[in-house]
Amino acid sequence: MTRQKTILFIEDEKQYLTTLSELLRERGYSVIETNSAEEALVSIGKTAPDMILADIKLPGADGFDFFEQVRKNEACKEVPFIFLTAYNNMEASEYAKKHGAADYITKPFDFEYLITRIVQLTPP
Repeated sequence: MTRQKTILFIEDEKQYLTTLSELLRERGYSVIETNSAEEALVSIGKTAPDMILADIKLPGADGFDFFEQVRKNEACKEVPFIFLTAYNNMEASEYAKKHGAADYITKPFDFEYLITRIVQLTPP
C-alpha cells in the first residue's frame, strides 16, 4: 500500500485555500494549510512535505523569499515546488523555473492540469 502524499499549501485567500485543499483531499492527498510563509516554515521544520504549493503574494515574506528559505532546508531541497499565483508575469515565471521551481501556474487555472502536475511530480 502506498503512503498518502502530503502537500503543504500556502495561500492567504482563505476561501481559495479551503476550496483547493478540499479538492486535493478528495483526490487522496493530505493537505497542510497555512496562510503565511512564516507558518509554512514552522510546518516544514516538523515534517517535510511531498510537495509545496505556494502563492507569491503573501503577508510578510513573499513566495519567492519562502522558496529560497525552503531550498536552504536540507530536508526540503528536492521537494517539488509549484507557484500558484495571480501574478501573471513572464520574468517571475522564468525566475521561478530558473531557480528550481517545478512549475509556475497562474490563477485562474485548470484544476485537472494542477492534479496532473502533482501526480507527475510525486509518483507513488
